[in-house]
Amino acid sequence: MGRFIEIFSLYELACVLLPCLLYAACRRAKERRAGRRIPGVYLGWICVFWVYLWMVFDVTGVGTLEDIMRNMPDVIMGGVNLVPFDSLGIGLALNVVMFMPFGFLLPLIFKDSRSFWKTVSAGAVLSLTIELSQLLNYRTTDVDDLMANTCGACIGYLVWHAFTKIAGERLFAAEERKREALRYVFLAMAGVFFLYRPLSVINRMM
Repeated sequence: MGRFIEIFSLYELACVLLPCLLYAACRRAKERRAGRRIPGVYLGWICVFWVYLWMVFDVTGVGTLEDIMRNMPDVIMGGVNLVPFDSLGIGLALNVVMFMPFGFLLPLIFKDSRSFWKTVSAGAVLSLTIELSQLLNYRTTDVDDLMANTCGACIGYLVWHAFTKIAGERLFAAEERKREALRYVFLAMAGVFFLYRPLSVINRMM
């Protein structure tokens, strides 16, 4: 059973990587034609960012197109909790920890995200998108998760800012293009939403 779960986890990773890699390859080809070189340190960190997004999607269980098709004519299958601080506990703390790397990686990799409010807003939008997608499956869309994730992005940014005071430019991976972070988040999310179809694969195997 564990081996089976690992295989589908890697399948989800492939769904995240495919659109991101295609976009990155097109960007790199365009930069080469223009005589510009993308720094190797950026390419390394962007791969870390993609894998991080996959881990978040894997843990949170985002809704997919397959969920919509499976539940037709009903679409909304998940529960909703709009009461703040209704689910305090270890789960809330883990949600904070889960989004701390997001708040750290965004300003590290993307110059356009080196504003506190841009990074925190991006974390809130990603969290909200995940929570809304969970309406498509049997998970619970929880306002506490949204607040905890946003708080995690905030702490992650502050950690990055503190490290830059110590390490200086060594923590700057530097991607100049505007909204590049949001492009990768969108592509990773879209890859899982449209391409990840585990139940269809299982049915074909049986």
